[in-house]
Amino acid sequence: MAFPGAGRPAPDKRIRFGRGLRGEARMSNWAERASASLLPLSRASTLGAALKEWTYTGRFFDLEAADGTCELCGQQELRYHFEIQNDGTSASLLVGSECIKRFEIAGIDEQGRRLDARDTGKLVDRHRRGLVEDARKQRVMTALLKLGRKAPDFDAQNFIAFVDDKGAFTPNQVAMIFWRLGSAGVEYRPADWKVRLRRDSDIGQLRTMKPAAFKRVMAALTAAQRRRIDEIEARLAQYGQRWRE
Repeated sequence: MAFPGAGRPAPDKRIRFGRGLRGEARMSNWAERASASLLPLSRASTLGAALKEWTYTGRFFDLEAADGTCELCGQQELRYHFEIQNDGTSASLLVGSECIKRFEIAGIDEQGRRLDARDTGKLVDRHRRGLVEDARKQRVMTALLKLGRKAPDFDAQNFIAFVDDKGAFTPNQVAMIFWRLGSAGVEYRPADWKVRLRRDSDIGQLRTMKPAAFKRVMAALTAAQRRRIDEIEARLAQYGQRWRE
């Protein structure tokens, strides 16, 4: 929706992002693209004023592939979209999370309170983490379902319920599942699978695991978990003990 007199005026030069000539030029391009997208849908005639009319609605979407485009700045290859809406015109745009933070678009929290730019950035980051986590779980469940179809003796539903209930598998469970997935030719991302290492029994499973299984499980560990293993190995070495037999 365009309003009389809105047109497409030059970007608001008062908006400054980044440092140095290169950073200013880059942000000037962003501002120009944002002006072209935003001003025809806003009441204000400058970008700085128009941005204050827009609010992050709290609605967000997983496109399931990185083929989306930010309707504000034109950034391509986005997987996640976040909705902003003009408070006066009711126009809406689907944008990337970084544009909401870069242009300091205000948001509304779950209690209906208007947030400042800093808290809106935190809200957007939380919503994005939720989308990433949901996508991770979906990939795990899809791999389990594919394995269940190829190997009828594998109880896929039991492991899917385990993902929802526990969230993380024991090292032995991960080693077995990865072996079954590989044998059945089912593709999977090791990093998608959370491995539990909270208990001494979990560490014990890694210590006694066969080399091939150990290698498979190590591919799923986070950087923090691998550092913990290195620390345990170093501590045992001080007492002349080996981490793995």
